[in-house]
Amino acid sequence: MIDEPNESEPAASGDDEIDVDEIEDDGVSDRLVLRASAMRWVWVIIASMVFVALGAAMALGESTSGVAQLIGWLLVVAFGFCAFVAVRQMVNPGSLVVSRTTIDMLHRGRLTSFDFSDCGPFTTWRNPSRGQVYVVFDHRPDGDSELNRTNRRLMGGSRLLSDNYGMSAETLADLLEGVRTQPATAGE
Repeated sequence: MIDEPNESEPAASGDDEIDVDEIEDDGVSDRLVLRASAMRWVWVIIASMVFVALGAAMALGESTSGVAQLIGWLLVVAFGFCAFVAVRQMVNPGSLVVSRTTIDMLHRGRLTSFDFSDCGPFTTWRNPSRGQVYVVFDHRPDGDSELNRTNRRLMGGSRLLSDNYGMSAETLADLLEGVRTQPATAGE
């Protein structure tokens, strides 16, 4: 299991304007930690618990037919699992650790690292079906598969960040692009 970044590291909140210069190169705090919001999972828990309650009422109702009881138990199991996942995500919502040379993304308990030297420009892309805006970039080591070619054609890059970490996608893309294009310091 991967531990969350150290609480003593600088963390950004959604109200902060973040500047590339906040990533200090003093050997101690050379990383910026951005945490994903856990609050969006509250709504998933609320909706799941409503469906669990409805399913329990159907399953345990005395005048309910056998088919309705089966459907009720299926609702309890399915939405109970959704509530469990939402609680898990609230406890460990994920984070993005930005250093001068890498991005470390902790998402759903998995750590994925990208070197800035392997990344193309960070831009934004609006998903036309959902209207959400994501930060996208081209990870050069990604192969020339059909999926990567399609992603590059549609989004402008082979990868996207699944969360905006409490800020607008444009602000996050500008921050990451600023770090990516900043010249390396003498100590590295």
